[in-house]
Amino acid sequence: MTFWRLVLVSLGLGYAGFGFAFLFSPSELAAFLSLTFSDPSARTDFRAMSGGLEIGLGGFMLACAARREFVRIGLFAAACGTVGMATARTVGMMLDGVAVSQVISAVVEWAIGLTSTWGALVARPDLGMLPAPVAPARDAASSAR
Repeated sequence: MTFWRLVLVSLGLGYAGFGFAFLFSPSELAAFLSLTFSDPSARTDFRAMSGGLEIGLGGFMLACAARREFVRIGLFAAACGTVGMATARTVGMMLDGVAVSQVISAVVEWAIGLTSTWGALVARPDLGMLPAPVAPARDAASSAR
């Protein structure tokens, strides 16, 4: 389980790190991606989708890594997000043409997505670390017997 927690922390820090970079330096990162903004509204939307969404996902992954019983949920969220990006990037390359940087990004995203998926399937919290189940409340009629 510790390995999968480390994977989740790494992913959370990566997502949050990229999110903060997109939030505070959108023009520089957009230029790296060959994008330009037509107006301030476009820059704000880029900050929200590429920055805010990644910060939120990274925070969620870090929060899940903090509790053993939530590690699988965090890995599943990482798998959904990363496989979604990899799928969209792959379809984009099929429709728009292939660029080396996009192939590298897609390979990394697929590797992270498949690793996260595997972790979500096989990670098991240590039994001694789980909270005890809550006993069902007894009603007054059954307790009077």
